[in-house]
Amino acid sequence: MFFVVGVLAYVVSPWVLPVRILEGPLLQQTTADAVSIVWYTSRPAECAITLTTDEGERTTPVANDGRRCRVRLTDLEPGRAYPYRISRGSRTLAEATLHAARQPGYSFSFIVFGDSGTGGRAQYLLANQMVLAAPDFLLHTGDLIYSRGERFHFDDRFFAPYRELLKQVCFWPCLGNHDIAEPDLGAPYLEVFELPENGPTGLTPERSYWFDYAAARIAVIDSNLDQPQLCDAVAPWLTEVMSEPGPRWKFVSLHHPPYTGGAYKPNERVQNALVPVFEAVGVDIVFAAHDHMYQRTAPIRGGEVVEPGAGVVYIVSGAGGALLYEALPPDQRPDYVIALNNEIHSFTRVTINGDTLALQQIALGGEIIDTWELQEQPPAEDAP
Repeated sequence: MFFVVGVLAYVVSPWVLPVRILEGPLLQQTTADAVSIVWYTSRPAECAITLTTDEGERTTPVANDGRRCRVRLTDLEPGRAYPYRISRGSRTLAEATLHAARQPGYSFSFIVFGDSGTGGRAQYLLANQMVLAAPDFLLHTGDLIYSRGERFHFDDRFFAPYRELLKQVCFWPCLGNHDIAEPDLGAPYLEVFELPENGPTGLTPERSYWFDYAAARIAVIDSNLDQPQLCDAVAPWLTEVMSEPGPRWKFVSLHHPPYTGGAYKPNERVQNALVPVFEAVGVDIVFAAHDHMYQRTAPIRGGEVVEPGAGVVYIVSGAGGALLYEALPPDQRPDYVIALNNEIHSFTRVTINGDTLALQQIALGGEIIDTWELQEQPPAEDAP
């Protein structure tokens, strides 16, 4: 009897209690003059969002598709902070402050991490450190939701751990192998996130995409694709995206590392299909995960270690919350592995200041377990 009463109370409570936000707010697709915000309410409801500007408050009605609410705020000023409030009638449902993206010429920082979505203690502790690191955006390297990318786990394994971050800074996700597990094949990922539809021709939109932030261009790639798809669709697209004149720094985020000294072998699909493109277009860093640990390689070109600035550096940032993996013993690791830590959960913080990139790997208690700096070389001037 008590069980039946409990079930009935659970079923009817969203319809008799005041509307509240269950998941979100989640900032998406932040640019220098616009941002999208997504959230899920306890039942379908009309909401509004109010932005505080120099001219006063600006209220915008919100579109909703059932419980999912979405709004695109425009006419922002680059780098400006905007307090905002989500409301239903006179009730405030959520409030925070967002920032429009910075323009080229301004310093900025971002956080990279992956293999996070367990809902465990390490994930929450790392999230606390991420708040303290005050990034301009978050870049994920895949495996957002263990163990099969289930929609019902997005609350406890994504929205809840990163609640304070998601309502303040933009989150850019990447598909890992666990995020596309049967039977949904990544459908929950595509439902939750609002991503650019600028990916490779002929492939499902939003699974691969690119964006600019200040002086950086970042391509996010679904590395679950088979080698023919990577070769025939992704490689030409990536070549075009990264060859266009634009930001001076070039980054790629994907899940499967083409170079690693961890539990997995280097991913041959990515090596064969995409590494030649990374090298040809001058990608500075490729961020990956899959191996549950942190790794940093020397610059690599043609499979060989080269001088700084002459090759691509590969970062495995896969210590975001899941069980850490064993690594190859030091004497068995490839010579390109410069730094490796599989003893503590951590995330990667990247700071760009003009021609200088500074990287820190930050652990649970705020300890810095690796640092590295890259000085971008200015393009050579043509001889007279």
